[in-house]
Amino acid sequence: MSKLLDLPSRKVFVSDLRTCQRIQSEDSDQTKKTKTWQMNCHGRQLQLSVVWIQGTVTEVDDRSDVVLVDDSTGTAKILGCSKIPFLWEKIKIGQYVMVIGQLANAESIPQLRAIKVQNLSHMLETEESWSLEVADQMMLVT
Repeated sequence: MSKLLDLPSRKVFVSDLRTCQRIQSEDSDQTKKTKTWQMNCHGRQLQLSVVWIQGTVTEVDDRSDVVLVDDSTGTAKILGCSKIPFLWEKIKIGQYVMVIGQLANAESIPQLRAIKVQNLSHMLETEESWSLEVADQMMLVT
């Protein structure tokens, strides 16, 4: 049985997450812990559970433990940031962040359960190269 942290994360745009559809797993124990999704992206289909997005924090709600991240293709709702171990600094509006999380819902505003959040604001090249990294990974998907 694979653990959530052992699964590969896919670099994606938030807009691509809206195309995801839940796949029913045959392993009932695994289904409880990990949701598997199928994403249609640029004419290709791939399966994923854990995704990696990058974008700017537009809203932080400490009471409900929700952060909104905009990657310029759309906004994603990040859930459970306070439960991440070793999150050294508080997430703030305006920061450019990397979010790795389990896709929980693929609606008009996709939701991710946070596994890792990191402030990348101090690394300007990460924001500039992000769209190329996502496109490069999509070209490698068979």
